[in-house]
Amino acid sequence: MKKRNLCAVMVTAGLVAAILTGCGYDNSSNDLSKIDVDKYVLSIGEYDNLNIEVEPKEAITDEQVQQYIDYIMSSRVTYEQTDKKEVETGDRVNIDYVGTKDGVAFDGGTAQGYDLLIGSGTFIPGFEDGLIGHNVGEEVALNLTFPEQYQSAELAGQDVVFDVTINYISEEITPNLDDEFVKSLSLEGVSNVDEYRAFIRKDLEESAVDTYEAAKRDAAQEILVSQAQFGDITSLGLYQFYVDEVKKQTETLAKNYGVTIDDVVNSLYGSDYSKYEEQVAQDAENIVKAALVCEKIARKEKIKIGKKDLETRMAKDAEDYGYASVEEFKKQVPEADYRNYLIQSDVMDRVISTANITEKAAE
Repeated sequence: MKKRNLCAVMVTAGLVAAILTGCGYDNSSNDLSKIDVDKYVLSIGEYDNLNIEVEPKEAITDEQVQQYIDYIMSSRVTYEQTDKKEVETGDRVNIDYVGTKDGVAFDGGTAQGYDLLIGSGTFIPGFEDGLIGHNVGEEVALNLTFPEQYQSAELAGQDVVFDVTINYISEEITPNLDDEFVKSLSLEGVSNVDEYRAFIRKDLEESAVDTYEAAKRDAAQEILVSQAQFGDITSLGLYQFYVDEVKKQTETLAKNYGVTIDDVVNSLYGSDYSKYEEQVAQDAENIVKAALVCEKIARKEKIKIGKKDLETRMAKDAEDYGYASVEEFKKQVPEADYRNYLIQSDVMDRVISTANITEKAAE
């Protein structure tokens, strides 16, 4: 249930630089051992006995366990056709529809067997309300106007007609939390409700520990970066690649959701594109600085990853993160990148092991 792609873990751990490949810039090697670290990290402060303050580890309550179970149950909801005839708000209605502009069907405006929750706001204003009060089997013509700010410039502000056929109304069937449902989940060692609750609690508690440990590492990393002195790191391929990759991801999100890049930027960052670029640049700088500081500490403390250790840890992570084989793991995470990740991870383990950890007082 908890396992995630290792690349996601590396990113979460602030070790993005360890998985960047094929940069194509000056000083483009993603292998930190091949970078002249002293050129970019002019000095580092003390890294032993750091004073770190973090939020207390979350205590998992019975309410949180139940909320998570409710979430799982909601994902197992099914829908069955009913004999209900008249459409009301809150109904899930199966429909066929064709949207036309000036008598010609437009792209994305036609579907068959579409399940629509009336009142969800999924369709443009007027569509869902226009079906209320009509009956199963009816064909309804909806004369509507697309919003002026609609994502498609060709349809924004345009008058259209949707010819809709109401096929049937379905009802939501939520499974019962019983031993039969638990067995259907096929969880190893879990066959009844009590065992399932214990399983969920353990999973949430492990996640709380992960969050707590990550908070300590993030706080320590922030201190290491703040007290170090750096040269110009913006010429490094690691930095340039990270900036470009974030922008590519933003473009991909915009394309997948059919919105503009500005829409994505505003949604994720709450700012315009110029401020977004500033934020991306700052994030890239922080991540690369953290990677360089860790590499400098590793060299000073002679922290290295031997071949045998590398293979052992790679095999373990391949299994833990659900890869079919070590070979498959290596295709996704090249060996040199993985070695960088392990070195940086080991450096942070060393820093945390000597740190003075205090927890913030509860508000």
